[in-house]
Amino acid sequence: MTPSLRVALGALVALALWSAPAAARRPPLRRLVVKGFHSAVYVRCASAGRSCPVVVALHGNFDRPEWACGAWRGVVGGRAWLLCPRGRRRGDVSRAFDRWTYAGSARLAREIDAGLAALAARYPGRVARGELVLVGFSLGATLAARLALKLPRRFRRAIMVEGGQRAWTVAASRRFARRGGDLVAFGCGSRRCRARARRACRRVKARGVWCTSAWARVGHSYGDPLPRRLKPAFDRALKRPPAAASRPRK
Repeated sequence: MTPSLRVALGALVALALWSAPAAARRPPLRRLVVKGFHSAVYVRCASAGRSCPVVVALHGNFDRPEWACGAWRGVVGGRAWLLCPRGRRRGDVSRAFDRWTYAGSARLAREIDAGLAALAARYPGRVARGELVLVGFSLGATLAARLALKLPRRFRRAIMVEGGQRAWTVAASRRFARRGGDLVAFGCGSRRCRARARRACRRVKARGVWCTSAWARVGHSYGDPLPRRLKPAFDRALKRPPAAASRPRK
């Protein structure tokens, strides 16, 4: 073995030893068979002996659920189930690319329900299906906004990254608040998104709903450090929401 090869192998071994503890802390991604839909991806809740809330994470267009679950599992931190629906396969590229999209909010709502049912059947008594946090990126953020505004009693807490800001008009924010909406958060990697998110948050806050926005210069992405900067929103979203009567409704 040449000296240069020994040095290279030594560096690889050192890198593997250094990264192993960090990798060990990341919970594994698991596959979930969902009746009537393509398989979802999920990360288990770490709390044993009690039911846990569910974070439903929606990927973007030309994306995949493994990426969505991989991005958010660190900030969820085992405090909740993390469920990532797959949607439908993109038909304009080879299957080898493994890229997916969603076919509208109505079908997505049914896929989420089917995924929750599959998760609850697999882990009886462990899934608090009525405690949902909805997070989405790009197309997923747009659909998360639509679902939250259409079904605010079901999707009371919505976190949207690089999308969905324009849906939060004054009228929409008022309806969300009056019908039980509890939390809204925006994450942005681009300046245009950042400006829109701040305006949307002002409208939401004016209705008495908690709102925040986070910024990281990552472009149209949900890469680090943006998930970590949204951690305060996740921390609040994963707590039991206050009673609806405790917030002003305008």
